[in-house]
Amino acid sequence: MKNIDTLTAYKCKFRYLKRNNPLRTIHSADIKAGKQPEFSFSDFIRIYQEYAKDMAIDNGTGRAIILDSDSIIEKNESNLHRWHIFPLAGKHGKPVTIVKKSTGKKYGFNSDSAALYENHIFVYENGDELYLIFHRHNGSGCKTIFWDMANKAIKPEGLKFEMELIIPFRDEIKDNMVSKITLKYKKQEKSTDIADRLKVPVIRELGLNLKVDDNRNILNIIKKRIKGDLDEPGAFAQIKQEVKNDNYNDAEITLSICGKTRTVRWNEFESILGTHDISEALHKAYQESNNYVEELTKLSDAYYHEIVSSKEV
Repeated sequence: MKNIDTLTAYKCKFRYLKRNNPLRTIHSADIKAGKQPEFSFSDFIRIYQEYAKDMAIDNGTGRAIILDSDSIIEKNESNLHRWHIFPLAGKHGKPVTIVKKSTGKKYGFNSDSAALYENHIFVYENGDELYLIFHRHNGSGCKTIFWDMANKAIKPEGLKFEMELIIPFRDEIKDNMVSKITLKYKKQEKSTDIADRLKVPVIRELGLNLKVDDNRNILNIIKKRIKGDLDEPGAFAQIKQEVKNDNYNDAEITLSICGKTRTVRWNEFESILGTHDISEALHKAYQESNNYVEELTKLSDAYYHEIVSSKEV
């Protein structure tokens, strides 16, 4: 099985919390004036590392993250401030069995343990511009738990951390990348049983082939959403107008990404498009240098420079 390595980039900002903010009175003048917090990534990572040094856990999902002080590498290069962060992230709250391949011996750990894996995040701060690039290996990454815990860490400061996905090279997205949309009407059944309420039945489906001219208008609507010309609700409303049925309340999109065909929910497909496949380049470079982290860092740096020199940001 081929290993898939991707990078996902986000443009980030720190903003004031306007609701449930215990420091609102202190920041009220700046909030009214629309000022941005005087809060750098250096300020943030110091607070975050202290918050996650002994393992931060999202009790709702069981995701966990640890960020040791020696898992942060900081570099200054002229006007570009860079960090390489490699936290341990994964799941907490389930029994874990580790098998040593050479001997077949098994090591068991109870549900108080956490199965954590090293992840890589690359940070680029240039003046007021802040970008984070997350590495994802074979579907495994730490973006969600990193972001969730980031906002919990800085909430006492009256701040929040916003991340806007960068979809690379929007204008280069080809028509055949999006091949099908399946519109769905789902009805929530009334039940006192929680398990029943989680099962939302699909009442009606409509599958549309986006490779044919008859559905060209719907394909163009989806392309406008990809390019950022339409938001998610606006694009969905236009699609329902095209099929002359306002009952549909969900959809799935079939995409060809990184050489694989994937079907994703309507509210998730944009995040799939935000992946930049580095599999071939990374594996080729690693075979020559035998230094995985160094080659990954080079590819992240190249991707950052490609993004900031493009029209995407």
